[in-house]
This record gives sequence, structure tokens and C-alpha cells, in this order.
Amino acid sequence: MIILQEEIYKGLPASKGISIGKPFIYKSVIPKYDGSPERVIIRREADSYKEAVERSIRELKKIFILAKEKLDAKNLLIFEAQLSFLHDEIFHKKILERIRTEKKPAFLVFGEEIKVIENMLIASQDDYIKEKVNDLEDIKARVLRNIVKEKLISKIEENCIVIAKNLTPADTILFSDRKLLGFATDIGGTNSHVAIIARSLNLPAVVAMGDISTHVSPTDFLIIDGYKGLVIKNPSQESIQRYKEQIKRNNSFEKSLKEVEKLPTETKDGVKIELNVNLEFNKELDYVLTHAGCGVGLYRTEHMFLAAGDFPTEEAQNKQYKMLADRLYPHVVTIRTFDIGGDKLLPDSQKEANPFLGWRGIRICLDKPDVFLAQLRAILRASKKENIRIMFPMIASVEEVWKIKEALAKAKEELRKKGTRFDEHIKIGVMIEVPSAVYVADSIAKEVDFFSVGTNDLVQYLLAVDRDSSLVSGLYQQFHPAVIKALAAIVKSAKKNNISVSVCGEMAGDPSAVSLLIGLGVDELSVESSAFLRIKKLIRSVNFAEAKQVAANALKLEEESKIKDYLVDSYNSLINAN
Repeated sequence: MIILQEEIYKGLPASKGISIGKPFIYKSVIPKYDGSPERVIIRREADSYKEAVERSIRELKKIFILAKEKLDAKNLLIFEAQLSFLHDEIFHKKILERIRTEKKPAFLVFGEEIKVIENMLIASQDDYIKEKVNDLEDIKARVLRNIVKEKLISKIEENCIVIAKNLTPADTILFSDRKLLGFATDIGGTNSHVAIIARSLNLPAVVAMGDISTHVSPTDFLIIDGYKGLVIKNPSQESIQRYKEQIKRNNSFEKSLKEVEKLPTETKDGVKIELNVNLEFNKELDYVLTHAGCGVGLYRTEHMFLAAGDFPTEEAQNKQYKMLADRLYPHVVTIRTFDIGGDKLLPDSQKEANPFLGWRGIRICLDKPDVFLAQLRAILRASKKENIRIMFPMIASVEEVWKIKEALAKAKEELRKKGTRFDEHIKIGVMIEVPSAVYVADSIAKEVDFFSVGTNDLVQYLLAVDRDSSLVSGLYQQFHPAVIKALAAIVKSAKKNNISVSVCGEMAGDPSAVSLLIGLGVDELSVESSAFLRIKKLIRSVNFAEAKQVAANALKLEEESKIKDYLVDSYNSLINAN
């Protein structure tokens, strides 16, 4: 009998969870054109192309319907963008014109035109735009397959761990209907489509594994650890038993979440921690009102800009803000002013070599005083119930805070002159996400009522790592010692000036970070609604004194990998004890 040796492969943990099972090696293949480019019948090629596009649209619409059952509105944008591309009449007109004039097959012309767009994206200075090539690859494969009328038959078996070089959003959704156990890919980052969708589906995922797809065969047996970013090939019986016990404890923990729905959010020793949700779309409100019974720690307003293609009117904004304040009363609603720029492009913005370091966030608002004043007036007019607070993003200096307060005072005076009622003592806060703000946090704290830490951008700027770039995704480390020390410094400045501090970035919803953040002294966590009950359960499982020790120990460690492993082990101990 051959005894297979256990092998461990390391990647980036993209979605939490553990699964044990057999692999399915998935290879996305672009179909080949087997016909002759000679003697092309133009009408038949044109008709073939039109039919292929229509069939592709029908397929994506079916996937979109399936996705709506599984994903939130934010993550559906991936499929809406692909459908929008397939409805581009100008692009299709160019294809059909080339078929007619050049007498080339539809398959070749479409492939050439897609290649032109792909090359443009790859040549971009913006890594976020470069990653859109993956979306285009999905569209290309789909249309080409339909041109040659090649049927895609999924041979994937149920209860498998999918191993692939890369996965498209459509692949991930279609596979999700096969009771999959998880995903592991050669490339991709923690914010790639497969990572986002895996988290939405509560499936473990490990990305950026290098060449995992070449090291695993269908006869192997695997464990995927989405907490530590591991794939264990042909694990020992000891490893299998250890992970099975952990899965059992995790499942028991998940089943107990419903029990905490109506209970207060406090530690085991009675320390109250404010727990709110991040909100963007109105459809998410129902969950908050029905299950969470909490406030909003971050309301993203830029979706109104993106939907309209321009800055929304004061009236449109006021209507939205008032609806939120009324429906969520007496709970607080924290409205963040427009955080556009970076990857959320303005219609009149100039091309920037480094958009994340350019014209974005509060910089745009201060440069567009009419737009800024309109938003401030809209928020103030909606604040009559006194449950709204305002939060300003991308703050880099205390001078920016002074300018914000001048604008707010002007907006208040304009409303007073009109006899419009509003909350005269509305609370204001700033997002600490730029390294300079960390160093001048003490000065800024004297000017505001609260801090909110945007850990996604703080990590990105502190480590000089584009969080959306697969090329450096391994360097995006939210538990880097510098990040932990920065968080400790931010909390210290807040406490010194008697203001509260919240964390609303992705770290707030990371189960392994809960003890750390509570131990550092964070007063509030604001998480995605899907993580709310899990984080609430963990808060109620934590002893504050023990959490302080976890934070103290983490601050002493000098390597990100050791900090992460320590926090994951602390989290597992917490689960095991409950």
C-alpha cells in the first residue's frame, strides 16, 4: 500500500472557513476556431454573431437571477457590468462592419476586437482597471463558445473543492449551485471577484497560491483552511481529525448565532461594545430592522453619485437621508460624505497616474464647495430626530478639519436664515485612513466627536500596497505590525481627548480580529450585515481583560504571519470555549 505524504501549500486567506474533501480541477478553455477563413458567407457569419451575443445575454441573465438569490446588491454589479458590455451596440456594429468589409469569420473578428480592449486594459497604469481583463475573459469565452455552438457541460461533482488557475464571477455562481466546499486559485487577491463571492456564499477560499492547480490531481484528498490560507494535500489522519473537530465546533458556533439576536452587545464581563452595520443599498435595510436592531456605523453615499452619473441634487439626497433617519430611529445613522475618486471615477476627472493618491474623498468636496454645501444641507435637514452624525473621509490634516467645520457652519447658517430646523449639535467625525492622520490624530481629536478607522485604506496607504492588485496582494497584510501599532496609537489619541473610536473597515468583520480590536480599546465596530450576528456572538464570548492581553501580546510580535496565526489561534480558543 502506498502512503501519500502530507503536503501543505500556502496562499492568501480570502474567505473564512474550513472544508475537507476531494478536488475538482477546473480549466477554463477558450474554444478554437476549426473552420476555414476562406469562402466566408457574410450573412451567415453576421447571423451567427448576433445569435451568439443573444445567447450569451440569456445565459448571463440566468446567472444573474441565480446570483440575486445568493449575493447582495453590491456584488451583483459584476454581472450588471458584463451585461452592459454585451448590450453595447457600437461595439457590435463595428464587429458586423468588419465581417462585411473584410470577409472574415465572426469568431476571428470578435476575438481580435476583444484582444484590442484587453491590451488597452493591460496597458493601464491602474491595477484596478487591469483586473477588469478577467471580466472580459469571461465574456470572450462565452461569446466564442456560442459562436461555434459549443455547449458548456459542467462535469463537476457535488461536495468538491474547486482548484483553478482563476475563476470568473459566472463560474463561481454556477459552481455554487453544486454544493461546493470551497475554492483555491493560483492567482487573485483578497478583493478579487472570487474572494468577494466566496465570502458572500460563506465558502472557504484561498487565492494567490502560485501554481496550486498544477500540484493537485483528481485522486488527491484535500483540506482547505480559509482562516490561515492553507491547502493541505493528502492530509494525515491526525490533521483530518484535528480539522474535523474544528469544523464541528465552528458549526455549533454558527447554529448558536440566532440566540444572541435580542441580547445586548457586551463582553462576558459587561463591557459594552457598540455594534453597527455598514450600509449602502436600501434593500439591506430590511435585515438591519428585522434581525440586527442596530444603527449604521457607515452609510456610503457615493452609490447615489455612481447611479446618477453625476452629483445627486440636494432634494434627492435629503429624501434618502431622511428616510434612513426615520426608519432607523432611535438608532444612529452615520452618513459619510462623498468618497469618490480613486476607483470611483468622476465624469469630469482628469486621467491620474495614481488615482488613489490623487483627487478623491474630502479633497474633491473641498474643491467643489457648492456640491459639498448641498450635501451638508441635505444631511442637516434630515437630522431633526437627532440620530444622524456626519463622517468625513480621507482626512490628512487638521487644516482640512477646520475647512470642513467652516463649510458646516456656513450650511447651518443658510438653513437658519430659511427657518429650517436641524440638529444644532450634530456630531461630526473623521475617518482615519491616511498615515499622516495617525501622526496628527491628537490634534484632529480636539476638533471632532469621534474617529472611525477605515482599515482597508489605512493598510493600503501604510504599507504602500494597492489592495486591488493581484501582483502585490501578498503584501496587503491587515495584521502587519505597523497596522497594529497604528491602531493602538489612534485609540490612544481618541481616549486622551474623550472621543469614541470605531472601526468600519473589513477588519471589523474579521472574526480573528475581534479580541484584538476590543483589547486595543475600540468602542464601536461597524460590519457588513452578513457578519453582524457572528461578530455579536464573538463580542459576547470575549472577556475584556483577556482581550486586552491578546492585544498586548499582538503588539509585541514583529512578524505579520506570527500575529495572524496568534489571532487565529485565539479565535479558535474562543470558539472552543463556547
